[in-house]
Amino acid sequence: MAENASGVSVNTLIERAGLAVAKEIINRFFKQKVLVLCGPGNNGKDGYVAAKYLQSEGWQVKVMYYGKSINSCDIISEENLKRDDSSLIVDAIFGTGLTRPICGSLLGVVSYINQSNKIVVAVDVPSGINSDSGEIMGAALFANLTVTFSYLKLGHMISPGKHYSGKVCISDIGLKYNGSAVYHNSPLLWKEHLPKLNYKSNKYNRGYAIVCSIDNKSVGASKLAAMSALRAGAGIVTIACDSNAIALYASSLTAIMYKLYDDVIDDERINAILIGPGCGLSKCVKERTIKALSKSNCIIDADSISIFCDDQQTLFSCIKDNVIMTPHEGEFKRIFPELTGNTLEKAKKASAISKAIIVLKGHDTVIAAPDGRISINNNANCTLATMGSGDVLSGIITGLVSCGMDPFLAACCGVWVHSECGKKYAYGLIADDLIMQIPVVLSAFY
Repeated sequence: MAENASGVSVNTLIERAGLAVAKEIINRFFKQKVLVLCGPGNNGKDGYVAAKYLQSEGWQVKVMYYGKSINSCDIISEENLKRDDSSLIVDAIFGTGLTRPICGSLLGVVSYINQSNKIVVAVDVPSGINSDSGEIMGAALFANLTVTFSYLKLGHMISPGKHYSGKVCISDIGLKYNGSAVYHNSPLLWKEHLPKLNYKSNKYNRGYAIVCSIDNKSVGASKLAAMSALRAGAGIVTIACDSNAIALYASSLTAIMYKLYDDVIDDERINAILIGPGCGLSKCVKERTIKALSKSNCIIDADSISIFCDDQQTLFSCIKDNVIMTPHEGEFKRIFPELTGNTLEKAKKASAISKAIIVLKGHDTVIAAPDGRISINNNANCTLATMGSGDVLSGIITGLVSCGMDPFLAACCGVWVHSECGKKYAYGLIADDLIMQIPVVLSAFY
């Protein structure tokens, strides 16, 4: 009998998987007619086990097979689906082993199910989703619930697979993870590394962060970032600006300090520097970004990324250890125009090229480090799509880095906290609202 890398027989894994699917259905849904669609591989066998268990619990269950009839069951076809009156469908056609696009008669099957109002529960991954990339292989089923086994697959976390998977629950069936260092971004990854306060703490040893401001027409971005860094834990935050902006900051800042750029940039007590938000695209921005990159723990965002769109090699040559870049998709394309693929692939390649930690922002933000560590964030929501939201994120990360947190983990933590802050609001969220939620979210870990 075959065994997998965990030393557990394949048949045992199939029994455990099918039972896990059935139990999730029983626990989550009222008793109703169920149609189980079984494919030719182990995913289909998982489905058949689930069908047997549901039936033993008094559920009305019908099974259809892909390709040929087995045990007098119907073949999966659009015509047979139209004649069936089940309200819940178990998708066990294809799992992680799918290598070819869905085509032929299955295209009609997928289209029919997706347009129906029936509940779909996917086994491991929705049929048609590449479990390693999240890409659609020809066509894919939309699942309301996906029951996966032992660990999340990349396809559950990367779009579009993330959106096709619905709610994902994990059942431990004893399957060993043999993948690379790709993490699901959750507090389990970084909560033990959060900065701690003690009786020796003072504002400087808690963390001293600098936010560089250049364009006095966009001081709001710097203020958002600076306040976010302070709320994330920095003991002191200073906005480094030019003389023509002093009055603008003096009229509105209380907890944040402001000093002339030339007077503060070489302060040896600085633990982290953020440059980019609201800086503009002048020659001065490039010069000061290069200066900032000569320091330890530099976070570059927004305009400090875009300013190098025609001079990427200068940017890359200035990057030392512990540099974090936080581009959104548009900024990313300006600096890495040749990179293609899904979000994970692009972030990984960009980090290798630039030697920086890349935070590629989006609905499935990916954090990639030059040492190969990668984290995928999937707790974001659409409320974060508002002006200034990115400035808040870069500020949170800067604050955490200034406190001495490992830069990769600080980036992961910052992205997660930022997303959780967004969940506190619905329609009408503005960036200022996020800042007030930062200590609320972080306090859960202290």
